[in-house]
Amino acid sequence: MFYSSKQGARDALERFLPRAGLDYARARNFDYGLERRDNVSMLSPWVRLRMLPEWELIAAVLQQHSVSEAAKFIDEVCWRTYWKGWLSRRPTVWQDYCAELAAEQASLPEQSRYHAIVSATSGIDCMDAWTRELIDTGYLHNHARMWYASIWIHTLKLPWTLGADFFFRHLLDGDPASNTLSWRWVAGLHTEGKTYLATADNIKQYSDGRLNPQIEFATVPADVSRSSRNPLAAPHQPLAPLPDSDRVGLLLHEEDLSARNWLGEQVTVHATAGFIPQQSYQTQRIAQPVFDFRHNCLRDALAGSGEVYTQIDAVVAWAEQANIDVLLMAEPSIGIWNQVLPELQQALRNKDIQLVCQRHWWDDHFYPHAQAGFFRFKKAIPAAIEQLAVEN
Repeated sequence: MFYSSKQGARDALERFLPRAGLDYARARNFDYGLERRDNVSMLSPWVRLRMLPEWELIAAVLQQHSVSEAAKFIDEVCWRTYWKGWLSRRPTVWQDYCAELAAEQASLPEQSRYHAIVSATSGIDCMDAWTRELIDTGYLHNHARMWYASIWIHTLKLPWTLGADFFFRHLLDGDPASNTLSWRWVAGLHTEGKTYLATADNIKQYSDGRLNPQIEFATVPADVSRSSRNPLAAPHQPLAPLPDSDRVGLLLHEEDLSARNWLGEQVTVHATAGFIPQQSYQTQRIAQPVFDFRHNCLRDALAGSGEVYTQIDAVVAWAEQANIDVLLMAEPSIGIWNQVLPELQQALRNKDIQLVCQRHWWDDHFYPHAQAGFFRFKKAIPAAIEQLAVEN
């Protein structure tokens, strides 16, 4: 379903563009099943890696549709930026999630409803179908993700962290911010007092009659009081400017495959390599197809201009051999890279190599607005669209 190449991403985008306006707004909530996905974009695995960065995607859509026609699609693209900005300003939410997840995993019995759900043997037809689709394809329709999370949390009373982890490990577009915060939203943790309760009628309607679950759905939210609440947002911090150096290297990673373009415009790059932290993926138990997809996308983004490394020692050895003084990279998102970045920074510092992160203007524009809910955040969208018009 998803080719690990820029050309595959572009082809998928071209197929979707004619439907990105009012057609998308009308039909996007329907999950017609594996055989019919033309009502949604199916671009999220590439957008997550910024093989199709948000600004290029919206610019392409606006070449065929007006802002008003494409408003719903633009909103959906910007939701990902909102989640990332929200979490970047509250990094302890990710830390608390990881700690709570570890505690839940440690106390999980070998024979449990959890294991039945994740092995697609629960006997709940819709859950088992979604589980198989998730594991087999690395994808679920967004509405199905909400139904799944709601049944998991509120009807089955399973810990939300275990569900978020299951999605994170198998989704090709699994993003620490989007995934974790969406599960928190369904649970009622993201916006105080607001939960999402799935119903049989809603599932039947928006699955176009394919699914008709015969279970007793929860009508009141589950108690998630053990989970941490939202801390205050920290100020959005600017990054240090690029230092002067004659020998700058570029390290491309799976969090932003577009960085080779926008960072390359700022400075002369003498050597380029790629890095995906395989050990961290193994620690997080990310499914092998997810790692392989991202690894192959990273290799494709380099287009033969450098090697892809999976270990920090190999990156340091390459930088030394290339005689790099400053190694430049896009700022990674909160999540898998939390531990990787300081380890990489220290390993390079030991060899007198400076690691410098930069941020695309898209993130610098939007992150200060990730203060509260999305509807306040979206007021920043028109200015971003104006900037895209200037650039294009």
